[in-house]
Amino acid sequence: MIELSPLARPYAKAIFLTALEQDEQEKIASDLALLSTVSRTKEVSSLIEDPEFSKQEIARTINKLMGKDVGEILKKMVELLATNKRLNLIEAIYISYKELLEQHNKTSSIIVNIATKPSNENKQMIIDKLFARYGKGSNIEFSEDPSIMGGFSIKIGDEIFDLSIRGKVKKLVNQLNF
Repeated sequence: MIELSPLARPYAKAIFLTALEQDEQEKIASDLALLSTVSRTKEVSSLIEDPEFSKQEIARTINKLMGKDVGEILKKMVELLATNKRLNLIEAIYISYKELLEQHNKTSSIIVNIATKPSNENKQMIIDKLFARYGKGSNIEFSEDPSIMGGFSIKIGDEIFDLSIRGKVKKLVNQLNF
């Protein structure tokens, strides 16, 4: 599978610079989130890949579907993506845009995967440590994943700190198999 983020970054950067000019970074982020969610639906993703429709028809359909839920900037982006045959980049553009917004705001999106729901005390301790390290404006999300068996893993941007039992077992198996 082809890595889409290098293709998406120039689009995300252009949208972000436009958002900065108009002071609408958060609105465009929420519009992009909605557009990304819609683009991942089975119906829209199959429409994007359907060779029977022209890319402009697909762009018009997506824009019509979004209606007034997204602004003109994103509608023009969808048209540009259609012209360049890059409608498959919508989700990757959203991810790149979020990274640019986090850098601009000096925050991070942090996902903490845990085997079972932690006590309020432990959860607050984790949040306090992450805020101290990555800033109070960071967005911390907890996700339960019983397959990690115990411990936790933390994903910050493209870095993963795996302190789970599953991670330790995998590391041990890799060392034994070299």
